[in-house]
Amino acid sequence: MRPLVLLRHGESVANADDVFAGWLDVPLTERGRAEACDAAQSLAGLRPDAVHTSVLGRAVETARLLIEGAGWELSPSAHWRLNERHYGALQGLVKNEARVRFGAEKVQRWRRSVDGRPPLADDAVLAAQRTDPRYAALPEAAGIAAESLADVAERMTPYWRDILAPELAAGRCVVLVAHGNALRALMHLCTGRSLEETARSELGTAIPLTIQANALQVRIPVP
Repeated sequence: MRPLVLLRHGESVANADDVFAGWLDVPLTERGRAEACDAAQSLAGLRPDAVHTSVLGRAVETARLLIEGAGWELSPSAHWRLNERHYGALQGLVKNEARVRFGAEKVQRWRRSVDGRPPLADDAVLAAQRTDPRYAALPEAAGIAAESLADVAERMTPYWRDILAPELAAGRCVVLVAHGNALRALMHLCTGRSLEETARSELGTAIPLTIQANALQVRIPVP
């Protein structure tokens, strides 16, 4: 087997402004675009067989810059299950604003615990999801109103079991561009490390993380 390369998207305007983005589409900053180009240079010697990304614009744009900068003749494959964690009612709020509104202790638990789930998104947000072309034909996606990290791992399990694990088992090298919490959940699924352990992983923007083949558990059935 060949290694799996994980990459969090470049800095977004939500990162720069300390905002909960979740499933909101927010663009990369100039710094974020430069970070993606730097990642492309560091990975230019790699010859992946596939690039996977979420359907959120900041990951798609990072993947595009990565592919162009590294000179790979590939088209990225987008999967909604690689989306960032849905932050429910927190989406769009500056983190300090959320702490004032809901209490710092609650917000910290929602952010850092495995099973803490924020308050649900309101009906207007869900209505917009249901009509979004990326989710309109996917009731399972369109109806998500808030997620814990454990929910993200559960949501990502079919992607890992049915798409990524078979590619890796076939000896294909995959570069995966996604989001902090999605990557933490995936690290749990593909290595067998506990979700509590991977939840503590710090993932910088556009810094490649290589998981060597001997750490991947692609032949172990995922429940």
